[in-house]
Amino acid sequence: MPISNTLVLASALTLTLQFLIFAYLYSSHRVRFFRYLLLAWGLMSLAKGLHVGQILVPDLEILGALINAAFVGATLLVLAGGLAFRFDYQIRPRDLVIGALAALAALGLGDLSDASVAARSLAGFATGGILIVAGVQFWPRAAHPRYRGACFLATSLALWGVHRVVSGAFPAEPGTASHLMMHLGFMLFYFLSTFAIIIMVLDRARSETATLKEFNERLVDGLGEGLQLVDGDFRIRHANRWMHGLFGPVVGRRCYELLAADAMPCPGCPLDRRHGIDDAVRIEVAGSGGRRFSLSCSPVRQPDGQIFLLELMADVTERERLQARLTEAERLAAAGELAAGVAHEIRNPLAAIVNATTLLGEEETLTREERANTLGAVKKEARRLNRILSDFLVFARPRESKPLEADIRVVVDHVAALIREDPGRAERVQLSVGIDPAVPAFPFDADQITQVLWNIALNGVEAMEGPGRLDITVARRGGAVAIAVTDTGGGIPVEERRRVFEPFYSRKRSGTGLGLTIARRIVATHRGRIDVESTPGQGSRFTVVLPLSAGA
Repeated sequence: MPISNTLVLASALTLTLQFLIFAYLYSSHRVRFFRYLLLAWGLMSLAKGLHVGQILVPDLEILGALINAAFVGATLLVLAGGLAFRFDYQIRPRDLVIGALAALAALGLGDLSDASVAARSLAGFATGGILIVAGVQFWPRAAHPRYRGACFLATSLALWGVHRVVSGAFPAEPGTASHLMMHLGFMLFYFLSTFAIIIMVLDRARSETATLKEFNERLVDGLGEGLQLVDGDFRIRHANRWMHGLFGPVVGRRCYELLAADAMPCPGCPLDRRHGIDDAVRIEVAGSGGRRFSLSCSPVRQPDGQIFLLELMADVTERERLQARLTEAERLAAAGELAAGVAHEIRNPLAAIVNATTLLGEEETLTREERANTLGAVKKEARRLNRILSDFLVFARPRESKPLEADIRVVVDHVAALIREDPGRAERVQLSVGIDPAVPAFPFDADQITQVLWNIALNGVEAMEGPGRLDITVARRGGAVAIAVTDTGGGIPVEERRRVFEPFYSRKRSGTGLGLTIARRIVATHRGRIDVESTPGQGSRFTVVLPLSAGA
């Protein structure tokens, strides 16, 4: 095989490999100018492939014309890449039409090996001139970053273009030493341009990486909280400025030596199980000097396959102190409000009793009936005072709940029986009880839950000033039991609904306002809740939700 044909085969293989390298780089560096260069190198690889086909099938004349068209299209794409690099140019349909016409013109020249000197000169001048113009576009402007690859590519393309112009003006016959030198020159400038493009892509990637690194460092240092990367040996590999400001130099030290007061691994540390955790693990650490730190630990896989822990740390010492002060202030405010409420509720009965005793002091002026009425008023107000104080003592010092496995049906049936047996209520209230058979026995304090349901049911009955309906239903909700008490009373206005659980708030004239407050506290000790739904004019529904498991 002649040496020229061997060079063509070698160059075709080399161009194909370089095109594949470009395709791989483009998968992670998708910028417009590189896309056009990738397509240009693809057409050049196609042109070399057609050249190999021309050697294998020399009688197929169309191959020479296709080589010309492919190379013209490739040079136009190189120019488009230069324009995209300098001006962010984008190929439009009009440009595609112009490129297609140029390729058709090159196709009409036929096989240049058999063409005239004028045709070869024209083709060389056209393609060489396009490459020179493209090289000028790649030369960085003052506003562009000074990428070495861009300067290298601009020079390589310009020299390549000059080579194309010269080779077109002084054509050499295939197989001669001059033709071999021309082909070697073509490959030299092609390789230089290829290397320049790779260098430019890597320069851009390096610059973008540096920019991203600077951004990440500024972001991490500006968090206002600590951030550290801990390896499998508890050693800190990286820490932000917050950590350095609080602990001094920390890189290389063990994390628990900085944080824990006893310089031992923190309780609940997820480092040993970092390979099996997916979400962040939050722990709290008691530090020296009474400080407390809150840590959020997440696994981070390293390039070498190791898994480190990325720990976001906050100093919650002051926050907890402020929270404790706020809680104390709220407790004192609640105590003051409670004392004011008790004083207000006690004042009226005491005033009535004082007035009655004043009247009894003038016994000689009272008739027997007036004296009996006055004594009755004293007893009534004393009982009211006793009820207020009893409710207050239950509220202030609630009895500890004693959950035992029991059947909620017994409690509901007992409350329903109390309502039915009351002659003042049984006649005007239609009572309905519905219990889902799927509700199992579960642990709760039967006496306390009876008190809760009785208070809610009694409020519902008293909300219905005339005839009405009271429904008590029990159903299972996943891992909980829902006991709903629904009445057809006047409902609760929206602005008052949020106050129904406040101490001493009552819409009843003789109510202490502690019934629902005590009910909610009892339910809270059972780790449950009370939901309220009400529509003015249509009634209210109080739903007691209790967990089936005591630890839920």
